[in-house]
Amino acid sequence: MRVGIISRTDREKALDISKEISDILKEKHEVYFDEILNKYFPDSNYSKKAGDIDFLISVGGDGTILKSVRRYRDTPILGVNVGTIGYLSEINPDEISSIPIILENHKIEERAMISCKIGNKTVEALNDIVIRTEVATRVSQVRVEISDQEYIVSGDGVIITTPTGSTAYSYSAGGPIIKTNSQEFGITPICPLYRKASPIVYPDHENVSVTALDRPCTIVADGFPQGTMKPGDKIEIKKSTLKARFVKK
Repeated sequence: MRVGIISRTDREKALDISKEISDILKEKHEVYFDEILNKYFPDSNYSKKAGDIDFLISVGGDGTILKSVRRYRDTPILGVNVGTIGYLSEINPDEISSIPIILENHKIEERAMISCKIGNKTVEALNDIVIRTEVATRVSQVRVEISDQEYIVSGDGVIITTPTGSTAYSYSAGGPIIKTNSQEFGITPICPLYRKASPIVYPDHENVSVTALDRPCTIVADGFPQGTMKPGDKIEIKKSTLKARFVKK
């Protein structure tokens, strides 16, 4: 089996654990480090995208897993928590000796993803797509349309969230928790000027469009800026055809 390892690079502990995992696996499997780790593990095999490997081990926190999903698409991911919360991780560092057993016998949990088209590129996200004002000190207005209904959000912007993302930024902004396996997404206003702009849960087969009305806005997918919107620009957000695949022991 071709097993990839990706790691956060700002913690020496994560890099040390990545090396330990490699040593554990290399006798029976082909081990590849993600190409961003080439300066830490010279003379190794490297991967950079889906198809290069059969299985990915993500060493870090939830941010590392989100990066892993973006780079490796539908590759099964096993998270090793070397972060603060590790909500998406499956095992802790003291359990890495069990990885060979997990490789042989595990379950796959699929998570819905969300997407939007920005110009000529399609952006995919596991947690959320956020449209927010570019100027933090100025309130902006966006129009949200869904199911032939529309409403205006005046505030810092709006979050379109998956069930996975409902416990992340959306929850901090006052959004509801959505069950992981439910077929629903959520819309959460960010610091709305008017309280009537309340969070909404909607069936994930419906498409949502967001239009910037009065100020430029930034489009952010899973915490990564993806582009900007000028007043009058509209984007459509829908359920992705891709799914994130997480390894469960």
